[in-house]
Order: sequence, then C-alpha cells, then structure tokens
Amino acid sequence: MTQNLPRFILFFILLMFLQNKAIAQSDSIKIKPKKVPKVDNSNKKLLLHKMDPDNFNFGLGMDLNFNLIGTNFGNRVGNLLPRMSLYLTRPINKYYINSFVSLWDYAIEPVAISYMSSREKNNDFQYGAYYFDPSFAFHLIPDRSSSDFKIILGVRPSYLMYSYSETLDNGIYRIVQGGLESNRDKAGSFDFAATIGLSLKFSQIGSFEVKYNHSFTDKSTSNYVMGRPSFLEFGIKLSAVQIGKAIYNLDIETQKQVLKYNKGTLLVMFPTPNLNEINALKNQNRLDEIKQIYIVQNLNNKMIMEKMLRDYKFSKMLFFSDTSINQILSKNFNNVFINENYEAIPKPADFDSLNFFIASFCYDVSAYSDRNKLAYGLHVYDSKMQILSKPFNTMKNDMGLVSGNNIFADLMGKKVMFTPTEYESVIRKFNDRLFKNKMQDFDGE
Repeated sequence: MTQNLPRFILFFILLMFLQNKAIAQSDSIKIKPKKVPKVDNSNKKLLLHKMDPDNFNFGLGMDLNFNLIGTNFGNRVGNLLPRMSLYLTRPINKYYINSFVSLWDYAIEPVAISYMSSREKNNDFQYGAYYFDPSFAFHLIPDRSSSDFKIILGVRPSYLMYSYSETLDNGIYRIVQGGLESNRDKAGSFDFAATIGLSLKFSQIGSFEVKYNHSFTDKSTSNYVMGRPSFLEFGIKLSAVQIGKAIYNLDIETQKQVLKYNKGTLLVMFPTPNLNEINALKNQNRLDEIKQIYIVQNLNNKMIMEKMLRDYKFSKMLFFSDTSINQILSKNFNNVFINENYEAIPKPADFDSLNFFIASFCYDVSAYSDRNKLAYGLHVYDSKMQILSKPFNTMKNDMGLVSGNNIFADLMGKKVMFTPTEYESVIRKFNDRLFKNKMQDFDGE
C-alpha cells in the first residue's frame, strides 16, 4: 500500500491538472468574442444629397471661347465657339483650419473638348481646330463661409486633335482639300496656357465663370497660323451634387404633400353638359341631341363613380357636381356632396375642410398647366383649383385624344364613350402611384 501511494498521488495531481485545463478551455470559449463580419461598402449608392459641395463637388462645364488672334494681327478675327468639360473640386484642407491654406480649393477638368477658329478678313480663309484641353487650377475663396465668389488661377495644357482650313465659296465656307499653306497647325501638337479668372455663383446649382487664357506656345504671324492663340472664356458650371440635393429636396416636398393628402379627402368633380352648347341646340330645336348629351354624360359619371369607389383607396373620397365648384372653393360645403345615387348628403363629420384636393375626368380647366389641354383624362387640383405636379398629374392620367380608340367613329363625327377598362386603368395607376410615393424611402439606406 505504501509502495503505491506515490503513484496514487501523482495520478491524482495529473487528474486535477487535466480537469483545470478543460475548465479553462471551456471558459475561454464562452468569453471569446465573435468576429464582426466586414461590411462591404462597395455597393453603396451614390447619394448626392448627402455630399457637402464645399468638401467635394463635381459636374458639367459649358463654355464659349473667343479667339484673341485678332488682337495681335489686324487681318484676322476670332470666332466665338463652344467647349464642354467635366470637373471636380476639393479643398486643399477640408477642415478649414485658420490659415491661408484653408482659403484654397483645387479644381481639375480631366475631360474637356474645345473648338476654336479664326478667319482672314482679306482672303476669306478660315482656320479651325479641335482640342483636348484638360485644366488644373486653384480657386482662392476670400470668404470661406461662402463659396459664392472665387478667384481662379491655373494652367491649360492642350492637345490638337484635328485641324482644318476653309475658303469662301459662293457665300459658304468649304473645307479645302489638302489644306492651306497658311495653316501650319498639325494634329498631335501640344500647346500650353496659363489661366486667370473669376467665378460667381448665380444659383444653388450653378456658377458663372469668366477666364483669360494666355498662350505660351502661339507662333502665329500675319502670314500664317501656328499654335493655339490666347483666348477669353465665358461659361457656367453646373454642380451634380447641388442638382442631386435640389431633386432630393423636391422629392421630399412632394412626399410631404402626398402624406398630407393621404390623411385628407379627394373630392371628385362630375362635369355637367355645357350650357352654351345646350342653349345653342335648343335654339335650333335639336332636342334629341340634347337628350343624347345628358344620357352620355350621366353614363360617364356613373362609370367613373363605380371605378373610383372600387379602385381608389389612397384617401377618403367624396363626390360633387361641377355646378357646386364655387361653393367648394369658398369653403362652403353645405349641400354640395352627393352619394352613388346622385342624392345630396350632408358633410361628413370627419371631413377636414383644410385638407382636401380635387380630381375630375375632363379637359384641363386650370389657368396654368403643363398638361396637354386637348387631352381628356384625370386632372388633379389643389383646394384653389391649381393643377398639382407629379405624382398627381402625369401623362399616364390621359385617356387619349380619341374616345375608345375608335378613330373611324371620330372621323365620322360620332361621339363614342370611353370604355370602363380605360377608366379603370387610369384610376388604378393613379392610386398605385400615390401609394408608391407615400412609401418612398428617403433615409439614404
């Protein structure tokens, strides 16, 4: 027994060691933090409205350049021609530290195409060229709190892509095959100019620029042209970031309007026959035609009411006749609403007289509208009978110029009613479009 005691003690110590190690491993497994999966940002949308144009801006430039060759040589005159470019700008230090460095942005136009030309006064010769001319510049912003005014300092290297010569032939400039000896410009040559100018912001989305570009490689003389001459440039820069913000803000305002009317009431106006037309027919004793007009109008209104009650679910809805429109506009809602049997009903207790909009299948009756006034369709107005913009009014609200798509009947002078399917299609699209705009997500996720 005493001989086995050391072995027993050794076995016991080994057993305790293994047990403690197992417990330590289990504890370490419990407290081991889970790895956070990496988020892939590569598929994030380009959210222009979340960008700060003072920290990063890009967009489109459109310029007109005026060739100044005529200031050096009296026998020549420059032409005013276009230039297009893509640009981007960033501050040298986006944190705007309190120093001279914080007053500067750098601007790059990596893609730019310009067209320049001049003509001879005496010989009726004209010289033209197309340039690829990216630019690199610094913008000095005297007041960092506002980017409305900038001073531009930069350089303008250019590559001549194509050059041509023209001569006047019967009052029209025509390209001279083989060119002119007085045109020594060759495709593939490089030119270099320095730029100084001013930029003035004229709206949220754009700024106006005027620049003078002084050429260091112009070798033209009074006898020939060679190299790119100095030129003036007038243009505008349109900011894609600011346009994105403007569109986003417009969409936000539209959605606010949609959400407002979703809690209000749509008042559907039923047209009645034109009294002037009825009186004219009465004077001609054409009573059958008068009867037919009332029958067609009544059938149309019943068809519209049936489809609206079945397919329009966006908001509460009431019906009234266009003979009561003046009462509606003056907020007098006594005895103006009707039910499906065209019987007068009292104003509902839950009707909000401050939140309603008006719709009618008719020809547009508003004073100002972008819609086609010749098109019959669903026209939607605010409480003052001013036409609403998208999504309330779109081309999809139009029923077409010809009733029932029956062109032959229309040419024969017959009045054909629109079909229930046509009304149903317009109403369903109108209802779905409003719901879609209501549910639109603007949080940028």
